[in-house]
Amino acid sequence: MNSIIGHCHCKKIKFKVKANSLSQNFYKCDCSLCKKKSIIMKFLNKENFQIISGDNFLISYKWNKKIAEHFFCKICGVYTHHIRRRDPNQISINVECIDDFSISEHDIIELVNGSAYD
Repeated sequence: MNSIIGHCHCKKIKFKVKANSLSQNFYKCDCSLCKKKSIIMKFLNKENFQIISGDNFLISYKWNKKIAEHFFCKICGVYTHHIRRRDPNQISINVECIDDFSISEHDIIELVNGSAYD
């Protein structure tokens, strides 16, 4: 597996993802929070995600059933990742935080019906 680095806008929070590739399994959620964030995510197992610096700059937000926990940089406000409600053993990352990575026109982005759980 490759180690892939990501960070928030101000670079206070840096994280490492272990993955063979980031070119699949993207999704967008239609719950009330994710619609407002309007981001594209990728899920992975918790053991493949690590905050490497700046955990003291992270703030979190829980709502509804308080299972999912969404993390943001308290300096620049960028959402970096969250613990998933559907599977708390997984982390979803904001793929736009990954260094030198962009979604291409050929990537498939699954739409998830998170609004059913609002």
